[in-house]
Amino acid sequence: MNTSFDIYELNNAVLEAAQTIKDMRDDFTIDSKDAVVDLVTNADLKAEEILIEAITKYFPEDGVISEESDEVISSNGRSWLIDPLDGTVNYANNIPQVAITLTLLINKVPVQTYVYDIFQDDLYEGYVDKGAYKNSQKLHVTKETSLQKAIVATGFPYDRLEFGEQYLQTFLSILKMTGGVRRFGSAALDVCWVADNKFDAYYEFFIKPWDTLGASLILKEAGGLVVDEHEAFPTLSSNLIIATNRSIHDDFKSLVLKNIDSDLKERFS
Repeated sequence: MNTSFDIYELNNAVLEAAQTIKDMRDDFTIDSKDAVVDLVTNADLKAEEILIEAITKYFPEDGVISEESDEVISSNGRSWLIDPLDGTVNYANNIPQVAITLTLLINKVPVQTYVYDIFQDDLYEGYVDKGAYKNSQKLHVTKETSLQKAIVATGFPYDRLEFGEQYLQTFLSILKMTGGVRRFGSAALDVCWVADNKFDAYYEFFIKPWDTLGASLILKEAGGLVVDEHEAFPTLSSNLIIATNRSIHDDFKSLVLKNIDSDLKERFS
């Protein structure tokens, strides 16, 4: 674990939030947000409270952008991007693939990040120009494969109830051209698992920045490649994430970008 970075001050809060999520696993309440399939539990809210309290204590001038709360505007160009429980649907259904994400943004660019796999007790870290780590061990993308053998992770936006057919063209193209597609339910861990040499690639439309922006930094620092619909490193406003282990990047990126439904593309902001 790297103790010289600002994010280390929040390490205990991350562990406390994770333990709270574990402790509440058998006694939580569930609500829906804008979409009936977009869930929030009281465990999300309690974990968020713990993280925001720690940020306020150690970095009172910093802003906060969190999934479950209104944005706290920064006065110094620094903000903390939080998802207190990435994989809420998994959590609500007793599927142990969930994570806490915490990322320091400076002028809206990720510079330090934690992605904590709560039930596997794995901490992924990323620091701009300083590398990526898993449980304090340097993380390097080493897996090489062909597009035809690649294992791809993905997810589907909550608006699939209304626009589901728009996502099929891309999905079917990838299904036909790769070794297989997996849908695990935590976007942050999907991207980290590319860095960890488990998946070969990941893509998803309209994923929220608190889910994947920090994980994208981890993958980049591990030697992978991550781009958005503009073929640039993702931002807070990206509409598409394409992440790979580098060896199949050009082929996979081309496959995704050439197979986007025209109606879907018109919804890009």
